[in-house]
Amino acid sequence: MPGSENTDPFVVDDPFSDKIRQLAETGLLCCLQCSNSCGIVDYAARICPECAGPLEIIESKGAGEIYSFVVFHTKYAPEMDPPYTTIFVELEEGCRLSALLEDDGSGPPAIGDPVKFDRSQDGKVWFRLSRN
Repeated sequence: MPGSENTDPFVVDDPFSDKIRQLAETGLLCCLQCSNSCGIVDYAARICPECAGPLEIIESKGAGEIYSFVVFHTKYAPEMDPPYTTIFVELEEGCRLSALLEDDGSGPPAIGDPVKFDRSQDGKVWFRLSRN
């Protein structure tokens, strides 16, 4: 339907998005796993990227490491006051997702820093550093 497109850059609509967002809002981070024998895990696929098989929602441990990151010093999102950090997380399950990093005052993150799922709020997934 014209005019009904989602304009929020943080929200991607696909067959699993609503359910995954609802679960994340309750504190449960989930991924998608292929129902076929290949078992590939992904975060935003619509079909298995390996065998084109169907996917099912599985619970993630919510732990991973920073694969990449960027610190924004300009206000791109109206509800986000800069500076804020967007990270690309590689979860222990093997899939990657984009998220926001909670500023804990410990300084800038580094690639490879361990992170843990913190919360999902207003469709945005937040992680926190879990370095010792």
